[in-house]
Amino acid sequence: MVACTTFFHIPELVASLSPFLTTQDLARLVQTNRLLSHACSPLFWSDLDIHHPDAALALIHCPQALQALNGNLGNIRSLKTETNFVSHYVIGLASYLETSSSCLGAKRPSWLPSLTSYCPATSVPLSFPPLTNLTRLSCSLSVGNLPCGPSWSGDQLSLQLCYLVSLNLGLQDLSIDGLRLGDDLVLRVVARTISRLLSLKRLTLAPAHKAHVGHGVAEVLLFHCPASIESFTLDSEIVCGPMPPCLFPNDKDCDEGPVVVNMAPLVRLKELRLPENYAGYLADPLCAIMKQCPALESWIVPCVVYEEAGQELSDVLKSHCPNIRELFIRAPGKEQHGPTVISIMEKLPSHQLETFYFKSYREFLPERMLMALQRHSESLRGIRFDNCCTIGGQTIQTILTGCKVLEEFAIDGLTYFPSRVDLCLEDAVEFRWASNRLRRLQLVMTFGEFEDGAVDANGTLSWTENDMYRWSLVEKLAVQIGSLRDLEVLDIKALSMVTGNVVSRYHQVPVPGLLVLGDNSKTRYGFLDRLQGLHKLRKLSGSFRVRAMTATTGIIGAREVDWLSEHWPSLKTAELMPTDYELNRESVPECLKQLQLNRPDLAVSLH
Repeated sequence: MVACTTFFHIPELVASLSPFLTTQDLARLVQTNRLLSHACSPLFWSDLDIHHPDAALALIHCPQALQALNGNLGNIRSLKTETNFVSHYVIGLASYLETSSSCLGAKRPSWLPSLTSYCPATSVPLSFPPLTNLTRLSCSLSVGNLPCGPSWSGDQLSLQLCYLVSLNLGLQDLSIDGLRLGDDLVLRVVARTISRLLSLKRLTLAPAHKAHVGHGVAEVLLFHCPASIESFTLDSEIVCGPMPPCLFPNDKDCDEGPVVVNMAPLVRLKELRLPENYAGYLADPLCAIMKQCPALESWIVPCVVYEEAGQELSDVLKSHCPNIRELFIRAPGKEQHGPTVISIMEKLPSHQLETFYFKSYREFLPERMLMALQRHSESLRGIRFDNCCTIGGQTIQTILTGCKVLEEFAIDGLTYFPSRVDLCLEDAVEFRWASNRLRRLQLVMTFGEFEDGAVDANGTLSWTENDMYRWSLVEKLAVQIGSLRDLEVLDIKALSMVTGNVVSRYHQVPVPGLLVLGDNSKTRYGFLDRLQGLHKLRKLSGSFRVRAMTATTGIIGAREVDWLSEHWPSLKTAELMPTDYELNRESVPECLKQLQLNRPDLAVSLH
């Protein structure tokens, strides 16, 4: 008891509890006794989330809430906010600085916009002391639909936010969406502001509406980051334009001198995302940046202008960035992307790459890709191909049978356009999968044809020799999936048996046998019992819609409902009905009604 009392007398120890306590937990602690009330009340304000405009306006128009906020600004460590609150706060801060004796004469930066033109939308007195204890700030700026605050332009609003950021020199995590980085003054102020945040570890910036930025903007911001920076993201696109904006004259900040880009090593930078350049980066500027990132581990690979530039880039990475463990290709714009990434994988130390993500993958160097994947087969933990255009069955098979520590493997085809994902049932089960650590498995497959109409008057099915062979393959697949005891997400989309490439209609093609129990008396095949070991499965999605099931592929009934209720205790979502079935008042099959009664916590459609 003495130790417990001592613990709650030390604010730093109490603050360390905050990430592990819910609002309900805090409410109970505050109501326990005076000691806990005094110690835990500040934790209510340590993480303030008003990023939604409705929440911000509700706060601004409530005098009691503003009074409580005013008294707890010093307790806020993490703030998620938006335009209305920022504009309201900086006006209140200006009022406080003008009237507070301790802050009289406080110098406002010369670049900060004037507050004389604002028109308050509320009669609540505006006066806020400086907010100075933030370690995390996330803000989304917008100049449209501002019912509260002044009529500032996007540039002026960006500068006001920079002023708020400059008051919190202890920031470790800063994320701003909507900055007007196309303005030379804003760019210089942002660069100077982040250079003074000596504890900053994670920086994410995005211009308004993910708009374009000019050449040189990324270098200005990246190399003004403090030495503490570990993650840098500039989520935008590069367009051809004039010289870097930081070189333009502007008399509003002449007292602070010009912005100079000193390209010095960022010795702690582990994650990097540069603006996407669909025309392709030239080798020299991109290599110059990468040479200053010796600790880089995670990189979103940008497009290069030609294949030779990719080769040069991979040589630089081999020499200067030897610790890369994660490669992401999010927005490929050129065919050079494939050879560039493969070249990087070939030159990394063997069995070092852990995560590989490729959006809109188009396989045209299959042999080199196979060898690159095999080079890292003992270290790869996550592989994803989103919106996959083409990928061969041999590549997928190599991943399944060669990557020994794989925890996530996801392949998804194009949603609205034809794509070729050439994994057939035979290839999927030809060899035993190498990893039993999979937590997420997402595949697009073709299961082949099963004969229809082979049902006699007693409901007994008869099968051809080809059918029997295909059912034996399905059983092998069920046994393989059932051995994945750590599996949490299972998503299998069956391609159209006619075209083999229509992923958008996967819900019309049922996966045969995996979600039904067999019936030997009627020679009905089903292998749901082979999946008994999936006790951690949380989400089931793909071609499992109940209305697409047929007597041939198997239909969910009372036996399956009882089995699912008993053997998959962790299951929370199963794609057995369309997402909008409730909105469209679509009738629910009796088997699913019973399942909902047995498991009221289970959603039978995707959220």
